[in-house]
Amino acid sequence: MIGYSSVTQKGQVTIPIDIRNYLGIKKGDSVLFVKEHDGVRIKQVDDFFSLKGSVHSKGKKSDSKKMRKSFIDYLSTRKTT
Repeated sequence: MIGYSSVTQKGQVTIPIDIRNYLGIKKGDSVLFVKEHDGVRIKQVDDFFSLKGSVHSKGKKSDSKKMRKSFIDYLSTRKTT
């Protein structure tokens, strides 16, 4: 399945309808862009609140960049329904 879209001046793209249907993406859904060695993968993401408890603290203060990277790494490996 292949889709084609242009990038707008704001950096936005429209995900072609066949791809949205295949992934089950509906209006208002969130998607995750995962960088891979040969391109980018798009994954559907559950709503933000369903991710509660995904990242666990080890009881010490972490810097926000490490926490963000950990969260993004988790999202890129999380299976969607």
